[in-house]
Amino acid sequence: MRHSLLALSLFAAACASYDGRGLQPGVTSESEVRRTMGPPALELDNPDGSRTLAYPKGPLGTHTYMVKLGRDGMVGGVEQVLNEDHFYRIVPGITRDDVLRTIGPPSQVDEFPRLQQTAWEYRYQDAWGYTAILSVMIDPRGIVVGKTTRRLERGDRNNNR
Repeated sequence: MRHSLLALSLFAAACASYDGRGLQPGVTSESEVRRTMGPPALELDNPDGSRTLAYPKGPLGTHTYMVKLGRDGMVGGVEQVLNEDHFYRIVPGITRDDVLRTIGPPSQVDEFPRLQQTAWEYRYQDAWGYTAILSVMIDPRGIVVGKTTRRLERGDRNNNR
């Protein structure tokens, strides 16, 4: 029984550290966020004095959690940003900093010298549950010039050929 309780508490702690569940807006401090989720991959200072901490999950992970901190250093919110709702905000003309503020750091960066563009790639799960990649194309001035998405898996999961 004691081992079961220990395993359950460790599982609950792992879940909290993975997605920030349990962090409460207006109650949880930045130091508690760092204790729970670890060091962020990216820290962004926002023009209004607030800050954003980015937590991508693994090199092949499909989630990035953004923790918004108010000027007082308290959590304002936590959200998973690798989804279509956030991708709609990535449009030609915005800057690389806008991309970082919207969906965090890329999991991979590829250079295309002939096009004079860089592709920032983000793994995610699409609305149908398939693993996919969003590629954001950025020019040498740091301006988004386009984006594409592609599934890594094809639609027929039951085909064993």
